[in-house]
Amino acid sequence: MARFLRFTLVILALVTAATSWPRAQSGAKPPDATPATAAADAAQKPAEPAQELPADAKAFNAAAGEKDPLKRAAALEKFIADNPKASPMLMSMARSQLNSSVLAAYKESRAKFLAAAEKEIADAAKNTESGPRSSPYGSLATRLSNAGIYSDEAEDYARKGLAAMDERAYMDMRKKQYERMVASYEKMTAAAAAAKPAAPAADAASKPASPPQPNYRFSTKDGVMQVSLAPPAPPRPAAPPRAPTPPKMPTDDELRVSFRQDRAAALATLGQILVKRGKTEEGEKALTEAFAAKPASSTMASIARTLADSAKKTGNDALQLEYLTVLALSGRITADETKDFEAAYRKTHDGSLEGLEAMLDERYRRDHVRFAVTPFVRKPPAKATGKTVLAEIFPGAG
Repeated sequence: MARFLRFTLVILALVTAATSWPRAQSGAKPPDATPATAAADAAQKPAEPAQELPADAKAFNAAAGEKDPLKRAAALEKFIADNPKASPMLMSMARSQLNSSVLAAYKESRAKFLAAAEKEIADAAKNTESGPRSSPYGSLATRLSNAGIYSDEAEDYARKGLAAMDERAYMDMRKKQYERMVASYEKMTAAAAAAKPAAPAADAASKPASPPQPNYRFSTKDGVMQVSLAPPAPPRPAAPPRAPTPPKMPTDDELRVSFRQDRAAALATLGQILVKRGKTEEGEKALTEAFAAKPASSTMASIARTLADSAKKTGNDALQLEYLTVLALSGRITADETKDFEAAYRKTHDGSLEGLEAMLDERYRRDHVRFAVTPFVRKPPAKATGKTVLAEIFPGAG
């Protein structure tokens, strides 16, 4: 009997399993699509059309794409005149390319350069609030010098720019700029205080969003600047508006220091142009005066380079070492200049390099005033978190 009962139970179990198997099969999820199926589905989806360059970007590429500097300058002038509402990025690059094109055209068309220079000077004279009277002359002289053009015009612009520099006029201009900044700050502060509360999210969502400005990418190939569309920037969470920052007016002493540095830079440009034009004595005198004024480090380095070269030609080892030391401490010294630096040090130190590094360390500490640092003390939390912070000054330093 027991044997018959066991046999019956086994038969019932088999029947139950057989009847439940189709239902399990019908309710199961279909297998995931194979890679080939997924690729086929993706191929069936229409590709997004490539975004077309806006009309002003196409016009910029056409103007900047001219190989001939004279034609390019004329085309860029026309682009600026015909597209006053073009993207600020395009307008800024167009003006920069126009300046470089006119400069490149100098050797082919001196008259074209002079005409553009006179227009720049005349435009600056109409707007004396934005910069000192000497600014356009100094800018033209610097551009010519940087391009290796040490012409009569370069010297003339450098002299006129230096002669037009006046400390009192400079300070008055900067103070007027400060007054305009204060008025603008007060206006922004009053507008922020009177601003209405932000509209509810529903109202904001109902208003159509203005189209985003194109994100441009500039590249140069074969000497031609062209613009293309860059991938859109990733969305950022909306940040609360910052409160306007009150302007800080420099003191009279700070303004005088700033003026002296600007004058030293102008004097350095004139000195370098004079040296290149063979007026060595006058040029070195201007450069020495500019060097003594301790201008910005980049200007200081360019002066030191020119004076070191002059000292090398005259065989003044001590003076060459002095200027090359300044150049080495600026971090702008080249490999060939480093060889000259070590050679000059050997000549003035019994043929040895011993003490060179110590001399550089001592000069650096002397010329760079150390400032006081107050360590930040943070109030410890009421309860320890049990966490440790690991900080690296440089990647991999930890």
